[in-house]
Amino acid sequence: MKRIMLLDGRLLDPRSKLDTDGNLLIESDRIVGLGRDLPVPADALKIDCHGLWVMPGLIDPHVHLRDPGFPEKETIRSGLRAAAAGGFTAVAAMANTAPVNDTPEITRYMLERAPAAEAARLVPVAAVTRGLRGRDLVDFPAMVQAGARMFSDDGLPLDDVGVLKQALEAAASAGFAVSLHEEDRALTVSGAMNAGAVAQALGVKGIPASAETERVGRDLAIARELGTPLHLAHVSTAGALDLITAARAAGVAVSCEVTPHHFILDDRTVLTCGADARMAPPLRSPLDRDRLRRGLADGSIDMIATDHAPHDPDSKQHSLLARHFPRSCAAAPLPDEAAHALATAANGIIGLETALGLALTLVHEGLITPLRLVELMSANPARLLRLDNLGTLAAGALADITVVDPKLEWTVNPEQFCSLSRNTPFAGWRLKGQAVLTIVAGRVVHDARRGSADAA
Repeated sequence: MKRIMLLDGRLLDPRSKLDTDGNLLIESDRIVGLGRDLPVPADALKIDCHGLWVMPGLIDPHVHLRDPGFPEKETIRSGLRAAAAGGFTAVAAMANTAPVNDTPEITRYMLERAPAAEAARLVPVAAVTRGLRGRDLVDFPAMVQAGARMFSDDGLPLDDVGVLKQALEAAASAGFAVSLHEEDRALTVSGAMNAGAVAQALGVKGIPASAETERVGRDLAIARELGTPLHLAHVSTAGALDLITAARAAGVAVSCEVTPHHFILDDRTVLTCGADARMAPPLRSPLDRDRLRRGLADGSIDMIATDHAPHDPDSKQHSLLARHFPRSCAAAPLPDEAAHALATAANGIIGLETALGLALTLVHEGLITPLRLVELMSANPARLLRLDNLGTLAAGALADITVVDPKLEWTVNPEQFCSLSRNTPFAGWRLKGQAVLTIVAGRVVHDARRGSADAA
């Protein structure tokens, strides 16, 4: 039986309220013991974790792997390896593939290809409606039986109230969550970025905060009426978070996620990064960003998700926009061609290999504790996805573990990423803290000292 002994690490597990130095023993694919005085088996692979954090494997509740359909952007193999390199042991793969993950066959396709990556686990997210068209519901029980662990038409809001009610009831009956992209499309059409001073200076149409808050208010009211839970994806505005906090206090079973780019950046980033700072929902104002940071600290936000969205340079309109960005100031409006290119560039950025380093800035600033970080990036996502044997270091749990060096300083270099795409506004950033070891089911799938996979 293969054994791994993690020696003298800082053990962090919010489920067990554990924050102490000690050893952790893995046998086969399970955690079998932990503690200060845990004996060290002679036949175990011993890994010195002194000065390192040992935590339940990070779980990302919101990624786009682009497979099937878009191999130039990402594949299941490259995406899962990027996840492992970023410290993630499991990722929830959204359904907006081609074909859409709206049948058991596509769910099985994804699950059958994931093990070959020898990296993170793939957790399928099924579409809510067939073809993401917002009309006919998928077969919820059949998708669950095939392996889906959540439902979402992410990227496309559920505009029809009747369809939304049916979906929430079907998901509740199946025992899984619906994740909603909250957007009133009547208010976002042709929008290039957040409505505000930067959009005005660039001469592009803005996307108002009300596009998110109006829809969040509607859907919280529906959830309260039905008594069903719901999950809100990539919250970006102070107003939306205020609505969520009030609804939760009134008894609505609502959870929500935020992304590192929304709590680190604001809409001024568009001036320097152009389309690599374009996403849906857009980067918001500094006030919105600061409200999200407070929500991470006070518990009103449940989890951090990357919304990893790989895109090729053509999808981001790089060739058309290169001469217009970066900009030293916002004073001059964009030419019509550039304004159109910005408004039609694909939304989103890659995030799997930068998320942990960015989230650790909150710890280093004293805004959150290490235990709260683990809660946001492991324990709570595991609960959302109904992954009962993950998100904890408890004896008997699956041995999905992330080992972090919180003091390791590194520079973001997208050319060295495992992801096939390079669309990030964080290139060149200096970050402090990185996953140095990622273990999935008792197997080391990423070791920063030796690269990915086959390290043990």
